[in-house]
Amino acid sequence: MHDFGAYLRKLRKERNWSQQQLANLLHVTDATISKYEANTAIPQYETLRSIASIFNVSMDDLYGMKRQGTVSTHGLSESQIESLKALIEAYRLKNAQTGKTLTQEQFAILGRIVAELSK
Repeated sequence: MHDFGAYLRKLRKERNWSQQQLANLLHVTDATISKYEANTAIPQYETLRSIASIFNVSMDDLYGMKRQGTVSTHGLSESQIESLKALIEAYRLKNAQTGKTLTQEQFAILGRIVAELSK
């Protein structure tokens, strides 16, 4: 389960901000920030949007959702699709071993490969 409070604390500490400094930016009290970080209170939607904006993260990040990329196989032959699946699986295996998810750059590379294969 996603720990919003720990994630918020991490974001705040990365900027070396106190709870009061973040509270001032969000127009709430430092006690409210403390409750968010302790997971005893949940920010309202507008406050979550402000948090996302302040820390330049997505709402998905705040909700603990993993980003999922997709690659279209439209127009590819079965053998091209199988090759692409093998490549994707190799990326995933490598990232699983290192504990990382696929980056946007990796998805872009896969997209370029698909474009080349579909010519």
